[in-house]
Amino acid sequence: MTLDGEITEVTSPPNKADRLRCVTIWAPETEEHIEMTFLMEDFQKAGLDEGDKITIKVDKKNRHRRHGARPV
Repeated sequence: MTLDGEITEVTSPPNKADRLRCVTIWAPETEEHIEMTFLMEDFQKAGLDEGDKITIKVDKKNRHRRHGARPV
């Protein structure tokens, strides 16, 4: 599943401004804002900024079964 959006705001949390960036994304398909928090290093590496068009991709991962657990 993918969702296209646009970064509308980039902020820094006051207590972790040196480590994190908070990003607000407008998703026209759902007409909702999505808020995500990134580690500063990942944010800088991706080169994200306000006004950038982005795609959010969601993939389901297989659950790891505990030893002895039976599939549902």
